Amino acid sequence: MKQAIYILQNEARFLYNAWLNRTSYIPMIKSMLAREGLPSDLIYVAMVESGFQPRGYSSDGAAGLWHLMWPDSEQYGLDRTEYIDERFDPAKSTRAVIHHFKALYREFGSWELVLAAHHAGADPIRTAGAGNIWQMDLPRHTLSFVAFVMATAIISKSPVAYGFETKAQLPLTYETVPVVQDSDLDSVALGMQVALEQLKMLNPELRQWRASAGYTLKIPLGTQPQYHIWAGMEPAVREPSEITVYRVRRGDSILRIARRFGVRSDDIILENEILRPDRLRIGHVLYIPTYGTTKRISSTRSASTRAASVRPVATPDPKTHTRLTYRIRWGDTLERIGRRHRVSIAEIQAWNTLRDTGDILAGQRLVIWIPTSRTSPPQQDTPVTDGATIVYTVRLGDTLWDIARQHQVTVSALLAANRLNRRAAIHPGDKLRITVRKSN
Repeated sequence: MKQAIYILQNEARFLYNAWLNRTSYIPMIKSMLAREGLPSDLIYVAMVESGFQPRGYSSDGAAGLWHLMWPDSEQYGLDRTEYIDERFDPAKSTRAVIHHFKALYREFGSWELVLAAHHAGADPIRTAGAGNIWQMDLPRHTLSFVAFVMATAIISKSPVAYGFETKAQLPLTYETVPVVQDSDLDSVALGMQVALEQLKMLNPELRQWRASAGYTLKIPLGTQPQYHIWAGMEPAVREPSEITVYRVRRGDSILRIARRFGVRSDDIILENEILRPDRLRIGHVLYIPTYGTTKRISSTRSASTRAASVRPVATPDPKTHTRLTYRIRWGDTLERIGRRHRVSIAEIQAWNTLRDTGDILAGQRLVIWIPTSRTSPPQQDTPVTDGATIVYTVRLGDTLWDIARQHQVTVSALLAANRLNRRAAIHPGDKLRITVRKSN
């Protein structure tokens, strides 16, 4: 054990530091292990096996995060065809390895022996007999594997104490869409105006980076509208049936809050436009959306109470208020727009002569007045001088296609102004320069 820790701190320092900073899959894996009552430290098996690389492959044919062999994988329900290998799917392979670990633990009754059997197979463990693993007649490389998994767990829990600095990655967030016809990922990426590498990262089980009809494709969170337009599908815009106002408490995480309310964590992230899901501030107010037949919370307000009739609202004084023009996006509602700008539904209806809260369409422009004293209004299509260059901060769910349409410029012009290629990835918080051309 001490020797393994020493090696990780010295000869393998660069390699281990890379493992330590690949954290995108950790929340998902820990959640799945916890649901099945398994030790969270089993996650370090994946770290040692593949360095948390879902497309990892060994010389003996083991593949995926957990380096599963094919016969074992098939036994636990994974599929492999010309187009997919589900050992590369982080969620499905984790589900399979959980069954594998459970079966080994039922037989050997020791997690150290489970690690050894996972690495060498069950037969050598049966032959060696029960006992202290370090005194058993087991292959040297198997004992070394067990030692490195345990050493990795020790260092990963207190990296600073062992001289490592960590820079955690954000958890993977995505939504899914059905593939209606066989498609190469590069064609999908180009049509959606998203980075090809993003689609590859979200769909590592695609062996040839080609999705066949009927496949459920994972796409970046908030990009369903682009996919529907590219695929010629009718967008399915979901409207929350209820919204709960929740104040973040000490110890909260997006995952814990989602479990508490019986909703998807991705829905909370989208509804609140959270840029850093791993950094919640105590006391911050979150809006928890509930869809369809999802668990209802008694303290919520029903969507049926949202409708508001148009009532007279005076036009604000231009001396004290600023007139903004907001372009409606897919999935927007008057309530969501009002909350974003801190104005009421009735005010938006009156300013835009809307008689019904459902009388809005994606792409439509709304007039919104906000107090001039407000120092941090949301990013808007605020009137600017023709030819002026503005700096736009990328938000969660933004794509180059969205940003270009919002500012009435071409994607090519946006790419050229920021020296990006067509497959470049953009991330929340990035700054983009945009030369605005006002329409006549």
